[in-house]
Amino acid sequence: MEFDFRRRADVVFFLLRAAVKSFFRNRGLEKAAVLAYNSFFALFAILLLVLFFVGQVMASSQAAMSAVERMAAQLFPLGSDSIMEEVRALAEKRAWGLLSVPILLWTVAPLASAMRGAFDQAHGRERALPFLKERLLDGFAILLLLFLLVALVISEIAYAVVISLLAGRMPFLVRIADIVVPLAVAVGLLAFLHSAFMPGRAKWGAAFGGALVTAVLLAIIGPLMTAVIQFNPSFGLAFGSLKAVFILLLWVHAAFSAILIGIEVAAAILRREALLVKELFEAPGKIGRSIRRLGHMAESHGAGSVIFRDGESGECMYFIAEGAVELTKGAQVLRVMKAGEYFGEMALLLKAGRAATATACANGTILIPISISNMDRILGQNPKIVMALLREMADRLRAADTMIKE
Repeated sequence: MEFDFRRRADVVFFLLRAAVKSFFRNRGLEKAAVLAYNSFFALFAILLLVLFFVGQVMASSQAAMSAVERMAAQLFPLGSDSIMEEVRALAEKRAWGLLSVPILLWTVAPLASAMRGAFDQAHGRERALPFLKERLLDGFAILLLLFLLVALVISEIAYAVVISLLAGRMPFLVRIADIVVPLAVAVGLLAFLHSAFMPGRAKWGAAFGGALVTAVLLAIIGPLMTAVIQFNPSFGLAFGSLKAVFILLLWVHAAFSAILIGIEVAAAILRREALLVKELFEAPGKIGRSIRRLGHMAESHGAGSVIFRDGESGECMYFIAEGAVELTKGAQVLRVMKAGEYFGEMALLLKAGRAATATACANGTILIPISISNMDRILGQNPKIVMALLREMADRLRAADTMIKE
């Protein structure tokens, strides 16, 4: 149990490191700056739309405004008062109609599109789509973003009602709820956002993992920046009258960086097997550590155990962690594979039948199977591994040709 816990902890830290590396490789800080820029154009439109939709289900417009103010205070702990002052002025002057809502939705489109692009890049989906499909996906992203913000406002209203009932009776429970409930709501809504843009079906674990990382980072960033401003009141003074705008922009950039890191974490969890397998090819000097991380995938074979037979369909290839495997064609021994080598890649990559029979020739032979889906992910993003596999396949074909001629 202790070893299993250590292995799981090692895998968690490995995935976190992989996510951070991917964040910088995908230029996460630059992307966060683009999102922050787009959010400034979309900010007032988003808040007005949320105010409009929340107001449709609440009898009092003032109650809706108060709820949106509380949400803005959560999303923008620095500068929310100034933002809501402008929103309140716009809401009082603007007459809501059928024309105004589409215009505001169109204003939010660049931000929603940039967010969708961040998910696509993190999950390796950068294929160009038809124009109409792109616009439909952007529309879906806009509606999803608004839905999550409206859900946040409604949860804030419900929470305030519950807390008002418990405040006088169970103050200790209220203090705990003030810490746990906002975090739980943020994780739940972020996980829903992740799951909507992630590929595949078995994705809720990855979605909650990425959402939890983002929520924790956001919970740290807010108090940290507040402390910096309190201990250094002249922070941002060089921007003069734009100091408040600078601080708000800095906060939004940090918030989007946290969101992007969470997206990378979710993507790393979703393709964790491919990342772990990739290390077998990229870091041959650290095979022992990689194999320990892949312990849940390992297959154990005794001497004489047939792994696959000549002519069978090939749905995976194998990496030898321990022991040895003999490849035979009829009565002829083609090769004996040792620990650190792999076999079965030709049938997997060519989608053909097995070219030989593989038999374990040592007790305690441990193999790591590599599926076609994991191999596709590895080869799609690692040209060096592709070249290494091609060289190995060419060497084996040349050796087999030489053996046949002899």
